[in-house]
This record gives sequence, structure tokens and C-alpha cells, in this order.
Amino acid sequence: MKTASQFTAGLPQLDIFTLSEDWALATGLENHWRLLAGSLGLKPSEWIDTGGDRMYGAVISLTTRFDLGDVIGEDDAFSAETEFLSIRKPHALSRTRFVVDGKSKAEVGLLTSFIKRTSRGSNKKFSKVRDLWTADDFNGEAIDDLLDRHHRMKDTPDAGAVAMQYEVNRIQDFNVADFLYFKNYVRLAKAAEWRQNRGHATRLNAARECFFYGNVEDGQMMSSKVHRRGDALQTTHLSDDGRRIFLSLATAPQVAIPER
Repeated sequence: MKTASQFTAGLPQLDIFTLSEDWALATGLENHWRLLAGSLGLKPSEWIDTGGDRMYGAVISLTTRFDLGDVIGEDDAFSAETEFLSIRKPHALSRTRFVVDGKSKAEVGLLTSFIKRTSRGSNKKFSKVRDLWTADDFNGEAIDDLLDRHHRMKDTPDAGAVAMQYEVNRIQDFNVADFLYFKNYVRLAKAAEWRQNRGHATRLNAARECFFYGNVEDGQMMSSKVHRRGDALQTTHLSDDGRRIFLSLATAPQVAIPER
């Protein structure tokens, strides 16, 4: 299963150097939803399990890659090409390649699972559901390997100092399902990483691997710890009750930003 979208790069799609990570994540997930909806034969608003509860496709982990030596620039025509690499219900793994003239200059990988709230109105706990989706599984080993890694990384020790504290804002940070939107975990990680590195040579992410472990309620305080060693970068979000809700491992080399 594949889908593709066409774009011309401009201010909405770019950051200070290349394709915006925030925009790439949103576009990759939008294409991922299209493939899921086609697989189910249902619009997302119709994803209701047999118990009558609303199902959501939640991101479990993601990867990004950006070619910082050959970037997507302003006015470049490019496509966002998405395909499923694996299905093992209730999980789906996709890859989105951002292609200019036949060359992939950035990629987003997304692993999602169908979930529903355990308690109505609460973002503290979710359960997995699979009773609506009847697509055939394929290449399930790829998802099994990622789930094993997701589990192992949960016990990775926190490192570094708190670089930023943030009060979660429902109007700004939540999605239509009323929980913290997946790409906003990454957006807040980038903000904390910039604060930790401000005043030093500019570094941008060439690669990032992220793991999602929990969600939060409106008004909760999040703390972000950042540890940097050379190009290696670890960022952790903790909720105000001490739960780890997010871990990012990135490679962030120095880049020279051209003058405008």
C-alpha cells in the first residue's frame, strides 16, 4: 500500500536550514492515516470498536533522517511518498520519503497502534484494540523488533540536567482526540535541546529515534532533560508525577547556517 503527495518547498515546509522536522512528521502521519483508512475501508471518524468506543491510531515510536549535506531548499519541487512496511495488528509501520528529482533527502518512519482510553476523559492510561481491522498481516518481524526495542529503551537511565519546564496547554498542544499530539513531543524536545545548546555552534538533527510512553492532562508540568556528548543527544520528557513519557535519541552535527 502506497500514497504520495506533491509539494513545492516554501516557508511552511522549511526550517532555518532544510525541511522542517515538525512539518515532515505531520505530513508523514497524514499519509499514514490515508493508508490506514484505506485498509479499514472507514474514515477515521468511523473507527469505533465492537464495544462502541472510539479507536485512535497512536504513535508508539518514530524515526527521522535528514540529509544535511544536500538539503531540500526553497522552491524545490518534492514528493512525500509513503508506504506500509509492515502490519501486525493492531500495529502498522510506515516510511515516508521526501524525494527531490528521484533522490530521497529526508525520511520519516512511524509505528502506530490502535488504542482507546481506559477511562473516559483521562489521558493517564490507554489499551490496545484490534477487533475492527481485518487487513492481512505481513512482515510482522519488523514490528516485533521495534516493539522489543521500545520496551528495552524504557529502562534507559535519564541523563543530563533539566533544560526546560513546560506547562501543557490543551489549546496549543492537543489534537482532536484531546491528548498531547505526537509531533508536539518532538517540538518540545527541540525547544529544550536549543535551550541547552544556546550560545554554542548551531546543531541540527541528522537523525532521530523517538519512543512514546505516556500522555498528560491539560495543565500538567513537563520537565525535559537533555544530555549532549559530541553529536549524540538524548532528550527525555517527564510528567510532573515522575513518569517518563518520551525518549529521543538523536545525532545532531554542527551545521553552518547561510546568511539570508
